Amino acid sequence: MRPRLYAAAFVILAGLALLLAPIGSAQDSRTVPSIELSGTIDPATEGWIGSQLDQATDDGAPLVIVRIDTPGGLESSMREIVQDILDAPMPVAVYVSPNGARAASAGAFITEAADVAAMAPQTNIGSASAIKSNGEDIGGTLEIKVENDAAAFIRALAESHGRDGALPERMVTEAANVTAEEALDAGAIDIVAESDQDLLSQLDGFRVVGPKAQTLETEGLTVDEREMSFQYEVLQLLVNPTVAYLLLLVGLVGIAIEIFNPGLIIPGTLGAVSFLLGAYGSAQLPVTAVGIALLVIGVGLIIAEAHLDTHGIVGVIGVGALAASGLLLFNTDSSSFEVSAPVVIVVAVLLGGGLAFVVGKAVEAGRAPPQTGREEMIGAVGDVRVPLTPVGQVYVNGALWRASLADNVADDEADRVRERGARVQVEAVEGLTLRVRPQAEVVAGTEEGARS
Repeated sequence: MRPRLYAAAFVILAGLALLLAPIGSAQDSRTVPSIELSGTIDPATEGWIGSQLDQATDDGAPLVIVRIDTPGGLESSMREIVQDILDAPMPVAVYVSPNGARAASAGAFITEAADVAAMAPQTNIGSASAIKSNGEDIGGTLEIKVENDAAAFIRALAESHGRDGALPERMVTEAANVTAEEALDAGAIDIVAESDQDLLSQLDGFRVVGPKAQTLETEGLTVDEREMSFQYEVLQLLVNPTVAYLLLLVGLVGIAIEIFNPGLIIPGTLGAVSFLLGAYGSAQLPVTAVGIALLVIGVGLIIAEAHLDTHGIVGVIGVGALAASGLLLFNTDSSSFEVSAPVVIVVAVLLGGGLAFVVGKAVEAGRAPPQTGREEMIGAVGDVRVPLTPVGQVYVNGALWRASLADNVADDEADRVRERGARVQVEAVEGLTLRVRPQAEVVAGTEEGARS
C-alpha cells in the first residue's frame, strides 16, 4: 500500500513542477525591466534602484536597463547604487535617456559602473568634479585627495568593463562634459541608441566585458518600463534638503505656538506632523551639529524676545540664527542637492517674525489684568439696587448681584449703602455673593479716586 502512496505523491509533485516551470521560465527569459532613475541621486533613488534590482533578481530577468537622467547628488547614495549594480547577478545597462537627458556628476559614475553604458543621441555626460555643497571648489590638500580618489574610482569602473577610462577621468579632473557621440568616439560608452527597443536590438550578440562577461541574446525580449512608485516619490520629496528644513522649521514653530496658546489644536497638530516628517527626511541626509544647534537657538531667542525688553534685538538675532541653520544644517557636498538659500532666508524671516508676534501677544495677554471670572469683579464699581440690610442687590458689570457689606465698614458709611443708587466697590467674591463697601471709603484722597 505504501509504495502506491509514494508513487502517487511523486506523480502529483512532478506534475506541479511541470506546470509551474514553464510559467516561471517564460517570465524569467522574456522580460527586461527598464527602471526609471530621474532627479537627484539621494536616499530615495538609492532605495528605488536597490528594490528594483532585487525584484529583477527574484524574477530571473536576463538583463536590466536603468534609464538615467540626473544632475547628480549625494556621493554616499551614488556609491550605494554603484554597488547594487555591481552586485546584481544579471548584466545591467545604464541608458542616459530620453533625448535631452544628462548623466552629470554622480550620474557619470553610475553610467560607468554599468555592464553596458549607453546614451540617447541628444544627451550628455560628465561634470563629475568634487565641489562643496555651495558650488565652490574645495581647495587645498583635501581637494587633491578627493579628486584623486574620485578620478581613480571612475577610471576603474570604466576600465573594468572594457571601456577607455581617459575621458571619464577628465570628467572628474577637468569637469569635462561631452555629447553621446563624443563619449562613444572616446570609448567612454558602448552604444548610442534611439530607444529601449533600439538598445535591445543593438545588444543582441553584444559581448559584456568584466565580472559578468557573457554574450547577450536579446532577440525577442520585451521591455517592461517601471516608473518610480509613489512611495519613493514621496520619500524623494522628504529627503530634499530644502523641504526637510522647512518641515523642521514649520514643526518647531507650530509646536511653540501651541505651547504658548494651549487649545488651538491645529498649530500643534500640524507642527507635530511636520516636525516628524522633517526629522525623517533629515535622518536620511548628512546633518551637521552646528545646523541643529542654530535651529534650536534661533527658536529659543525668538521666544525669549517676547519676555525680554530688548527692543527686538534678540528677535532679529534669532531670525538670523534660523536662516543660518538652514544653510548649514546639511552637508551634502553637492551643488545639485542643497538647501535653496533664497527660500530658506525668506521663510525663516516670515516664520520667525510670525512666531515672535504670536508669542509676544500670548505673553502680553498673560500679563494683562484678568478680563473675565472672579478676578475681574474685584475692584469693580456698581450701584445699589436693593438696600443692603444687611443683604441686598447691586448692579455691577451689567448684571444684578447678591451683595452684603464687607467687614470693618463703619456704621455711618454703612448707612450710605442702605439707600438705592449708592455707589459701592467690590472687595471680595464669596460664592455668588459680592462683599462691597462704599466707593468713597476705598478711593477717597487718592489720584485714582479723583479720576473716578
